[in-house]
Amino acid sequence: MRRIGGLIISVLLLGGSGCTPEVPQPSQKNASPNIRASGAAEMLSESEYDALSSEQKYAVADKLMGTIYKGVPVSDFFNIEGGLANPTLKRETNFLEETEAALSRPLEDKEVYLARIEEKYSFDEERKPIEYPLAMLFEFPVSRDYFHRWIAYRLANSILFSPALENDSVDYTDIQDIQFRLVKMMDEGKTIREIVYEHMISQENWRRFRSPEDNTREMIEIFLGLFDQDAEVPKASIACKNWSLTDDEQGYQLVIGFDENTEPQEVLGAAILSCYDFYQAVAQHPLLIPRVASVLVDGFFVGYPPENKAALVNAIAAAGPTTFDQLFFIILFSKEYLLHAERPKEFEETFFNTAGKIQWVAYERFFVDLNSPFGGATFPTLRNMGQASLTYKLGRFPDVPLDSLSFSYYHKAVRERLLIDRKTDAFNPADGGWQKEFTDVALQGDDFIHYLFLSVISRKATADELTVLNDAIVKRRYQTNKEGQAMIVFDYLSRLAELYTFVAVR
Repeated sequence: MRRIGGLIISVLLLGGSGCTPEVPQPSQKNASPNIRASGAAEMLSESEYDALSSEQKYAVADKLMGTIYKGVPVSDFFNIEGGLANPTLKRETNFLEETEAALSRPLEDKEVYLARIEEKYSFDEERKPIEYPLAMLFEFPVSRDYFHRWIAYRLANSILFSPALENDSVDYTDIQDIQFRLVKMMDEGKTIREIVYEHMISQENWRRFRSPEDNTREMIEIFLGLFDQDAEVPKASIACKNWSLTDDEQGYQLVIGFDENTEPQEVLGAAILSCYDFYQAVAQHPLLIPRVASVLVDGFFVGYPPENKAALVNAIAAAGPTTFDQLFFIILFSKEYLLHAERPKEFEETFFNTAGKIQWVAYERFFVDLNSPFGGATFPTLRNMGQASLTYKLGRFPDVPLDSLSFSYYHKAVRERLLIDRKTDAFNPADGGWQKEFTDVALQGDDFIHYLFLSVISRKATADELTVLNDAIVKRRYQTNKEGQAMIVFDYLSRLAELYTFVAVR
């Protein structure tokens, strides 16, 4: 796998109420409607999960939750009263089963959470559609409503459904329309094929690819994985000849004219007459599901050899998923992903996973600043990191940008806006950071350092790390100052490559 370069693996000796992610409870379990794959994409079974050590179980749980931008607080998973040298589980239940059930269950009182977002955060009037999705993901608890919004965010950041904000023909309302349509159709139980078709005929799609030739070629490539289709594209564009996008003076509106094609065209093995026929041919094509699975596998299994990715795609397609819920469940709960996959994390996977474990709260303009199109040294933005959301014409690339400049902004945001940022004024909405309550636990010495390590990188400190960090704590005279101890340890952890990487569970 690609390594994160340029990190200093050393210690730098430095002189409100938040959103706590829901940890599924046994009483909440219900039957999951999801399908199972076999072969390369087989699910991590109950017996395999039960055979893991307590620390391995936490690493698996944290990997799953980190992938969906949530965190599992150490005190919710382990019985910390008994210390963490040999941690024991707080509950002898299967976390994966409970989480799968929670992700399938509708959220009650959704309006309460939406009202809370409006009350707690300020948004830019024009750019709210790009700022609001992450605010929802931060505030919503684990549920089906959450899962659909997370899936929509992932899809809209991929080549499949990117709004392409960087195009001059696209505006912020297109982002809102695409995400709303994805969530609404998933809530209604629509299939992948139905959702893809509705997207292809939308104005938002045509604002991304603006001519019959360009649009038809891109739909064949993006949703079927068929490239260099020079024989098919001219015929498809004839069927779409009466579809066009107006210029900027007319607001880039999709226009469907009366000069319809009247000559049947043979495209993708189907006889088509209209542009609607072409989009149906794409949506119903047997390559659609394998291609969508391939795009997702490329993102979740970065660095895997092509033959391993192909085996995963074949196993997923053979399971017959018809909805995005099923497709994502197969990937997320697969043994291959949970135990073996290693890849650099996207910013959201690092930041919000850790935030959910250390009682971090966002200040009122956090989501405005994070998504700012202007950037700046004071607050590193997703654009600075090369990870702008919902922006790129072809979506985010599977490989997280790890060049020196992009990663320096990534590290700066995680270190300065998360790990060494304490909330000191509970009544000031402009003050964010982790709260004192996080360190108010009945742990001392090595156990407390283990607690901090588990809360950030889901492992305990090594003997060497304990020696160095305890020495630093003594030199600073922080033996009775847990907040000071946390600042020293967090500053060290911000420099570890494993914080920014999903690793195999060994």
